[in-house]
Formats: sequence, structure tokens, C-alpha cells
Amino acid sequence: MHPRRLVSAALVCLGCLIPLRAAAQGHPNVLAVSRDAAGEFRAWDAQIDQMVRSRDLRVREVQRDSLLPDRRHERLDQYHRGVRIVGGDIARQIAGDGTVSMFGSIHSGIDLDVTPRLSADRGRDAIAQAVSGEPFGDVELVVLPLSDGYHLAYAGQATTGLEIVNVYVDANTGTLLRQYSDFLNEIGKGKGTYGDDKKVSVKAMAGTFIADDGLRPAAITTYDMKGNLLRTLDILNRVTSVTTADIASDTDNDWTDPTAVDAHVYAGWYYDYLFKRFGRRGLDDQNLRMAVFAHPVRLADIGTASSSVIGMFYVNAFSCSTCGPNGRGAIVLGEGAPRGFLGPFEVKSFAAALDVVAHELTHSVTANTARLNGFPTSEAGALNEGFSDMFGIATAFYFEAAGDAPLKASYVIGRDLAVPSGVLTRSIANPAQTADPDHYTRRIIGGDPHYNSTIASHAYYLAIEGGTNRTSGQSVQGVGAANREQIEKVFFRALTSLMPSNATFALTRAATIQAARDLYGAGGAVERAVTQAWDAVGVQARVAPTAAMLPNPAAATSATCGGVAPSWQLFLTVSVGDSNLRITQWQFEDFDSAGRSVGVQALSPTNFAAFFNQCGPGSSTIQAQSDVCSAICTAFTGGLTSGGIQASFTALDDAGRTVTFSTPRVTLLAPR
Repeated sequence: MHPRRLVSAALVCLGCLIPLRAAAQGHPNVLAVSRDAAGEFRAWDAQIDQMVRSRDLRVREVQRDSLLPDRRHERLDQYHRGVRIVGGDIARQIAGDGTVSMFGSIHSGIDLDVTPRLSADRGRDAIAQAVSGEPFGDVELVVLPLSDGYHLAYAGQATTGLEIVNVYVDANTGTLLRQYSDFLNEIGKGKGTYGDDKKVSVKAMAGTFIADDGLRPAAITTYDMKGNLLRTLDILNRVTSVTTADIASDTDNDWTDPTAVDAHVYAGWYYDYLFKRFGRRGLDDQNLRMAVFAHPVRLADIGTASSSVIGMFYVNAFSCSTCGPNGRGAIVLGEGAPRGFLGPFEVKSFAAALDVVAHELTHSVTANTARLNGFPTSEAGALNEGFSDMFGIATAFYFEAAGDAPLKASYVIGRDLAVPSGVLTRSIANPAQTADPDHYTRRIIGGDPHYNSTIASHAYYLAIEGGTNRTSGQSVQGVGAANREQIEKVFFRALTSLMPSNATFALTRAATIQAARDLYGAGGAVERAVTQAWDAVGVQARVAPTAAMLPNPAAATSATCGGVAPSWQLFLTVSVGDSNLRITQWQFEDFDSAGRSVGVQALSPTNFAAFFNQCGPGSSTIQAQSDVCSAICTAFTGGLTSGGIQASFTALDDAGRTVTFSTPRVTLLAPR
């Protein structure tokens, strides 16, 4: 029996050649150093100072440190021949006696002409055409690192009806290079509240009361869009301005709209949490307005709404960092769905869940600090969601007692969104309970960032509560629930002061360990808890290349793959470490149900470029610290209905050395 490996024609075919865009080569160098590594630390600190003098690095902002008053934090952007490198930024921590730590990436050896063939106006038009939208705002000429190298690109935005889209196009050809929505979609739904009494901070105006917080230093304004989706979109997209009439209001200050009450009160509580826990003055540490939008649609209209409107404005909540009254951010809380519309659940307004409101507002904190909002399908996108889950949950624990009932804090985010509970949730205590990964080897590159987020948030949970990771079997000695403040401060400090926009899981591990040392000393219980937690979820320094195929085990489907059934649908990922790689050969090896090898299919670099174009341009050369991925189907010939499969890769690194690595063997289950 000789098995056959086939790729679904709907995905990619072995014989198809994909024209590759020319990309300049270079090398990203991950920087995660502190005073512990004295020689390397001094060399990097001197190099960064030299790059600042030469203007290859430019200070974007300097932040005060609310937790350690003698510290400040510089964020520096890297430029190549005067053009900003997207994601090329450094976060440098400075004390009175000099630099303490540095995190980020320095790109070296880039040979890229920065004179575009397209004018900025033509680039702006190309951005709009690439997404069939309307141009929005100005464009910026940038150097865009992708998995195949560096591209000269125009970066800008376009509106496409329901959303603002961030777009990168080739500055010479206008070809689309990358796009992502500026709306950060979340779990969502909503109708009503749980009937609890709350105090609402409002302002009196012209004989009525409006939901504009008059007590806190930051303006916190809750807008009632009264189900007018078109006006909601126009305001979010800054086509029109908000007016006082858009603010939620009540005539006698005895508020009867529970959605407006929850939205407004929870936003205020989140401000209080930031200030009381971290000494932070709101979303940007300068009391930036919090804009909260409720009732973007009418619940009664859900039956005639399009699937895109339902998915965004009914059963969802989102944060948009460039939307709203001042163009600096807003959150929108979905209206929910009646019982029976999505099954036997009543989905409440997203305003009904404190952790969800806090989750969305944390996105705004991230947008004003680490800026992980870009490229949602990257590890930075997953970290963006993970940190929002962490501080959504942390806010709930600050104000609510622990428990499983509504209005109780737990490690299941979004639990209050549905009645009965159990859908639209993520568990960071046991991610498998909500079909999410608890270990780095279970991540999927290129997909929904919420999925991979639980790798980081589970590490946060373990650092607090301790326990054993179910995948690795490794145990963690947490600091204990009574000391959760320590871990909250560690992760918040890492997010807001130490992490760059291009952060990976590995870099976040280094940044949180550094934050633990900064706050609680080296070698103590907090550093131990954080280190053990990252060990348990499988996140280490990203040095050597790795590969993974998921799911494992894989269930058989009745669909054909190249005319053969049963078949198995798999997702294959290659993650590169600290060296660029050039794939020279790769192969699939098949195994029968007894584990015996029954065939090998060798493939070429050209095949690799054709396969791996799902989350990158498609090339046999892979940039350091990049991921490439491919969805494949596989089927046996010769009568096998179960067995296994493993992919192996051979490559040359920057020094010309041969590097080999493989996926774990995936079990292919027999049809049921």
C-alpha cells in the first residue's frame, strides 16, 4: 500500500506556480535584554544611542512610570533611510543611573530602495481600490516586514460600509500586501441587565440628565444610538459629529435603561481600577475621553438584519482605536439576541458583563501603549486579546466577589453574556473547556486572534492561582489569589511600559519576567511564578525553527481529497527563530495505525512557496521571527482509513548551515 498526499484544489495545488513579489532581504534582531546580561546589554544600549543620534531610531514618546517613580520609558521607532519600519520599535526602560531594560526588534542589513514609483495620491487610490472602499485620511510611506522580506509600502485606511480597514499596498505596483479591520471584534451579545442597583455619575443639562461622568477626571460619555445603525456608522467613521442629543439621557435621574446604566457604570469602574491599582490616569494616562456606544441597533430588527450586522452589532462588542468623537477611540457594545434566535440562549447586551466592558476598554490602553492592535492574525494580535481578557477579568475581581452566579468574578470571561451561561465565553483557567489552546504547541497561526490569546492569559492565571498545565503536565507555584495584585501589576507594567508593537509570546515572556524583577526583586516568588507559568504553557525564547500540524488527533471527514475519501483537514505552521531560513526540501511521511512508515512524499522549495501562502506572501525564504502557514487536506490510497502523518523540513540558515526540524506526528483517526 502506498499512500498519496493531496492538497485540496480549493486551497492550493502542487503544480501551481505562484508569481512572487520581489522583496528585499534583511534581518530582524529580537532585543530582550536587561542589566543581567552585562556585555550584551552595554553593547545594545550603545548601539541604540548611536542609532538615535543618526536618526535611525526616533523617540516617539516618553512615559512616566506610575509604579516606580524613578523610572521612565522611551518608545523609539526605527527608520530605514528616513522611512519608518512597521513594527520596528524599541521600548527602553531608564532609571536615574541609566538604562534598565530594552525590548523590541532592530532590523539590520535591509537593502531596499525607498523611492516609490507611485505618488502618495496614487497610493491612496490603490488602498481604496484594494478593498473596494473609499479612501480615508492620509497615507504614510513605510517599510513593511513580511515573512518573505521587506516591502516598500503605502499604509492607510479605507472605509467599506460597516468598518474602517487598515491597508498596506506595494508603493511601486499598488498590489495589496496586507489588510486588517480597525474594529477589534469580540465575543458579544446583549439584552438587559441583572436588576442590581447602581449609582450613575451624570451631568444635569437643560432640564434633563446625561450620561457624561462629572466625577472622574476623564470624560466618560455613554452614547445611546437608539438603534440608528447608519448614524452609528457615520459617527464611528467620523463622517459626522456627535451631539448632546446622542448622549444617553434620563428626565428624572431615575434611570430606566439598564443597558445604558451598565455601560456607563462599568466604564467608570474601569477608570477607577486603572487608577487605584496602577496609578494610571485613564486610557492614555492623560485622562483621554472614554466613548462608549450602546444600542447601535434595535433588538426588534434582528430578524431582518444581515449576517454582518448581526455579527458585529448584535452578538459582538468591539473597540476601534481611531473611531469616535475625537478619532482616538471608542467601544461599541452589541445589542444581544432574543432567546431562540441563536438557540436556547438569551444573549444579553454586552454592557451587562463588567469583564467584557473592561476587556474592550483595555484595547484602548493597549492602543495608547504597546500598540499591539496591528496585524490581528500575528502573535501580537493574540496578545492584544489575551491582555484584554486578563484585565477584563482583573477588573471583575477588583469589584465583585468570586463565584459562578451573575455579577460574580470568575476566570471565564463573558460568562454573564448569556442565559443560561456556557456560550460566548473563554476560560483562562481551563482553556480546553471552551475549545481554546492552553499551550504554545496548540496555537494556530493566521486565524482568529481570540483563539491563541488563551496561551498568554492561561499563563497569567497560573502565575496567580498555580496549578498544572493539562498539556505539558508542568506545575506552577502561583502567588495565590490573595496576592493577585502582584501578577496584575507585572503584566500591566509589561504591556504599558516594556512591550513593543511587534511583541511575540517569547518577547512577552521576557518582558513580564523583567517586570517581576523591577517590581518585586530578582529571584523572588513573583518572578518564579511568572517564569514557571510561561514554562508550563510552552513559551520559551524563540531561537530554533519549529513546525506544527493541528488538530492532533485529527478526525476523519467524508469529504474527498483529490477524489479519495475519507480525508483529514489539517493546518500546518512553520515558525522561524533568530535566523532567516531558505527551505531546500520538505516532505510528508505517512504511518499506518500500528505506527509503521508506509510512504514518504518529498517536495521542492517551489512546492513550499505554493503551499505556504495562507498567512504570508508565499516564498521558500522565510524571514527570522516570522510564521508561514498552509491549510491542507490529506487522504490515503490503498485502503488505509486511519494512521498518522508527519511533516519534516530541511533549510539553510544565514550562515549557510543545514537546519532540520519536524512537526510532531499527527494521529489520523478512523471514520466514526
